[in-house]
Amino acid sequence: MSHAFDLELVRKASDHWELSTGSLALPVISYDTSALSQEEKSNEHIGGRLLAAAALACFTNTLWNDIIRAGGTPITLKASITVEKEKDSTLRTKFDPYTLAAEVTARDISQESFASIRSALMRGSLVTYTMEQGVEMEYNIELVD
Repeated sequence: MSHAFDLELVRKASDHWELSTGSLALPVISYDTSALSQEEKSNEHIGGRLLAAAALACFTNTLWNDIIRAGGTPITLKASITVEKEKDSTLRTKFDPYTLAAEVTARDISQESFASIRSALMRGSLVTYTMEQGVEMEYNIELVD
């Protein structure tokens, strides 16, 4: 197993989070919920939104690059992801299912090549495939001085 990356989240106040991603293109994600009501805060689902954004970003990046690898030129790509919330068999709330839709315009790519790309992506991108397979989580939670 190779090490891919680390992230670090710091929460210094009740309503402010800062997530250091280690990414050159997106080094920090910060958000502040202090202006929201308690009801608005409970419906923000920031973690779920970030997970959906990760799936959408990875899937669309893969689609874009696959078109280029096939000799095409992507022009525009528009995608969305819809997330449902449900209770699982142990009555824990979870986000499931995720429905991803993508529309791309491209030049110099045949229907046959695009069909091959589409077929491969129906098996998922790195992040969406990982989500579908489930992720092993290890926890290390400590109280420090």
